[in-house]
Amino acid sequence: MGLQKVMDVMDNHPVSININDYVTHARQLMRDYHMTLPVVDDNKTVQGIISEQDILNITSTKSNVTVKGYTSEIPVITGDMDIKQAAAIMIQSRKSCAPVHLSTRDRTLCGALNMADIFKNLGPSDVPDRQVKELMTLKVNTCSSDDHLAKVWINMLEKGYSGYPVLDHHNMLVGMITRHDIIKSGGVRIEREDEHGSRIGTSSRVSHIMSTPAYTITPEASLKEAIEMMLKLDVRRLCVTNRDKLVGIINRYDVVKACINEIK
Repeated sequence: MGLQKVMDVMDNHPVSININDYVTHARQLMRDYHMTLPVVDDNKTVQGIISEQDILNITSTKSNVTVKGYTSEIPVITGDMDIKQAAAIMIQSRKSCAPVHLSTRDRTLCGALNMADIFKNLGPSDVPDRQVKELMTLKVNTCSSDDHLAKVWINMLEKGYSGYPVLDHHNMLVGMITRHDIIKSGGVRIEREDEHGSRIGTSSRVSHIMSTPAYTITPEASLKEAIEMMLKLDVRRLCVTNRDKLVGIINRYDVVKACINEIK
């Protein structure tokens, strides 16, 4: 990975959205393609990105506004940039996708780099000999399968998490709920009144839209095993369990960060 350039792995024909398009169109594209979208103007000049987190910030009463007010910036990434450098930028900014500019001076969109592209191009020599327990997040925020979607949605907004392991009333791991699950279900259009509890009973429960099963791995598993499992299952994160008890979580960011730190 250290010798590869962004142009070697990027999507040369990325799905993008115009800065003057409605957010309803952006939401539909995210449902269809499960990705952060580069935002461009009429000249295909990059204006930023709109992510799942940005979409979650939009309530149903604001559906007919344009993308312009919800666009986030990201440092410039170009096709001739080393993959390690680009990966470091994306990890630092916590972005799963970044537009690729024609050059540092010409901000014309020429591609898009996804964290998945970087992840899939990790070579055996890139992966350090480490165990999952060395890299996993220990303090895992969870939710209940009986929780109302409004509660989870608000927590994602306030804390910036992209997903939660779901526990049943016996505290057993039963699934995972992510930003994309909410967007795909249409639950993103929860009324703002739910935040104050006055209409919270009208929203769906987590159990109705969560992804099942929750894929797990042991703390003693190698980083290589975690990579192979994420690729095979096409998931962004794995729950780490010890004797069926949730003890941590590991995701693509953790893996890529560990790998680029090993590459000289």
